[in-house]
Amino acid sequence: MLVDGDINCKSDLIIEGRVEGNVSCVSLLVGKTGLVSGDISTEDVLVEGTVHGMIKSESVELKDGCTLEGDISSRTLMIDQGAIFTDSVQPAKDTGIPKLNEAAE
Repeated sequence: MLVDGDINCKSDLIIEGRVEGNVSCVSLLVGKTGLVSGDISTEDVLVEGTVHGMIKSESVELKDGCTLEGDISSRTLMIDQGAIFTDSVQPAKDTGIPKLNEAAE
């Protein structure tokens, strides 16, 4: 599946296809076959596939075999051995991302 455009939702999201646009959600899993070409803004993100863009999140986890070409702004970051990551990391005291209970209000 190909999504050409931005995705904005107030729930969890799993991407196993291709997204050409920015993604904003509560929690994101970019699966092994997933590819995001755009910026990601979320409370937490787990990347198993490929991301070309900036990630702004409370928590980021890059799994073995994933590829990230872009900057990260996050409070916590976990990178497995075997993950491919280029660009830079900025520690974030406040990412400005509303928590799930704040987003629901």
